[in-house]
Amino acid sequence: MNPNSQTPKAAPTPNATEWGERLIRGQITPAQYLGLSQKRLYEIATLGHKLLTEGRLQAALDIFKGLVVASPYDSVFHCNLASTYAQLQRYPEAMEEFTQALQLNVANVDALVGRSELLLREGKVAEALRDLEAALKLDPEAQRESTQRGRATLLVLQAMADEAEKS
Repeated sequence: MNPNSQTPKAAPTPNATEWGERLIRGQITPAQYLGLSQKRLYEIATLGHKLLTEGRLQAALDIFKGLVVASPYDSVFHCNLASTYAQLQRYPEAMEEFTQALQLNVANVDALVGRSELLLREGKVAEALRDLEAALKLDPEAQRESTQRGRATLLVLQAMADEAEKS
């Protein structure tokens, strides 16, 4: 062995201060700082979704707000938070979260359909149709529940347009 050769060393494990600095610089998420795996975050999200479907909206809201803080770049968490806000009839917050979910993942079908429903509430039919069309292009077989809702909404809008033409 050459005395000048060096044995490769493993990279040093960051200490708490280094992890904190990485968090502050935005290089890691709070979940990563806390050592929460993506699997664990999604287990928590599953609980939040269960609470949402059971109508325990405040508890679901607390969970999804926490998940968005812990993992701010996860489109699914923003989408679930938006759905919770919509259930609570907090529509501006729901719109903001659906839009954030789509900024993180333009192919989030649930966010596209959810936002389209809010756009329809506001009377923004053309924008809602764009989101619905995008969702149906991404899920043409309507395998997701949200896409099935979107398809049904399109059929209702088509029927309304046909009826308006007859009048």
